Amino acid sequence: MTRRRFLSAIFVGAILVGSWWWNQRQPVGPTEIYEGVTYGSERLETAGGAGLVHWVRVDLAARGIELYVTPLDPQAVAQGWQFRLKRTGKAVREGKLAVAINATMFSSDSGWLPMAGDLARALETTVADHHVSHVWEHTYLLWFEDDRTPHLETTKPPPESVLSQARWAIGGQGVGLAGGKVNERMEYSPLDSRTAVGIDRDNKLLFLAVFEKSSPRTALEKLAELGAKEGMLLDGGDSTSMALGGQARGVRPGVLTAGWRPVATHLGIRARPLTAN
Repeated sequence: MTRRRFLSAIFVGAILVGSWWWNQRQPVGPTEIYEGVTYGSERLETAGGAGLVHWVRVDLAARGIELYVTPLDPQAVAQGWQFRLKRTGKAVREGKLAVAINATMFSSDSGWLPMAGDLARALETTVADHHVSHVWEHTYLLWFEDDRTPHLETTKPPPESVLSQARWAIGGQGVGLAGGKVNERMEYSPLDSRTAVGIDRDNKLLFLAVFEKSSPRTALEKLAELGAKEGMLLDGGDSTSMALGGQARGVRPGVLTAGWRPVATHLGIRARPLTAN
């Protein structure tokens, strides 16, 4: 182990302890935190879930709403990679985002301890402002048109016709929620930290959710309960994280859960702060 990695391990341990203390959250009823952005949290107490679920509903038709997907890093690309690892809280601060979650699964050159700034590569396809990262044959693509109309492809890989239309997109490995119903193959175990994303295309809504402990099925059932018609799970486990922007109204901003592990890609939203009454 190099001295840098050893010192970093101590630093990360300190972050974990501090983050655990600072990020202790309580349930919050539905609260508009930015224009068109509503946040809520509740405690799961079922066989398929435990701890808090944090969720955000975004009205994609609201004024000022902009989507964000991590762009390719030119220096990383020049070295045969795509991105550099970044923690979700920092992604929100640097991107001036209202909210962000971790997105695709990824690999990195980190070795045993992922560190912010390490070179990384996404497993699934992403699109950032019409720039396609790569095409992975097993990607199910959640994508958005220029006017932010959302779509979730139910076949893989994403066809060229979709990639040419997509301004923003992230990939997942399966569509677990379709037509408002959870796929019968989704199970109530095992429990783990999970990140999920869903849409209601007809009403132009986006749903983001992170779970402290949930089964795949419970996470998707919660998306459906919130109003999502289509949805999927993203990278989970230690990667699971969500953070709110510093101008969020009515709730404490910052990292909501986890967030200590840097990840390769994020899905986020920019929105107008609420004006004082």
